[in-house]
Order: sequence, then structure tokens, then C-alpha cells
Amino acid sequence: MKAKIIKIGNSKGIRLPNELIKEYKLDEEVILELREDCIVLKPVVKDPRAGWEEIYKNADNKLTQEEKDWMSFGNKFDEEEWTW
Repeated sequence: MKAKIIKIGNSKGIRLPNELIKEYKLDEEVILELREDCIVLKPVVKDPRAGWEEIYKNADNKLTQEEKDWMSFGNKFDEEEWTW
């Protein structure tokens, strides 16, 4: 597949067909790997758990005292059946 190099401001770039962007799951950013004879584009793999800690911290503030009290009660599963 060929692509033309185009002027983008003071730089140059190429346009990727939408089909390639979808097929290779390219998003806002890509990783460029410079090799001896080629340039490789790879999608940026985002951490699927990114932001969980902040969400968890904020979730506790939204619970009522009654909900917090219920969560502190033990149950048979937690006490007897739970194993790692």
C-alpha cells in the first residue's frame, strides 16, 4: 500500500486509511519503532486498570454510614469458603 507524504503545518505526515486505523485499533497515539529499514506503528496499549485507585477512593465518600456498616458485617462465604 502506498501513501503520499503531505505537508502538515511546518511538518510532514501521512494519512492512514480509516480501515487500517480500525483494524489495528489505533487511537489518539501510536508507538513509533524505528528499525534499520522501516518505521513500525503500534497502538498504545493503555492500562485497563488506570484510574481505579482514584475511583475507589472517591467511592467511599459516596457511601452512607448505613452502607458502610453493612459492608463491615462478615458472612459465611468470607469466613469459611473464601480462598486464594
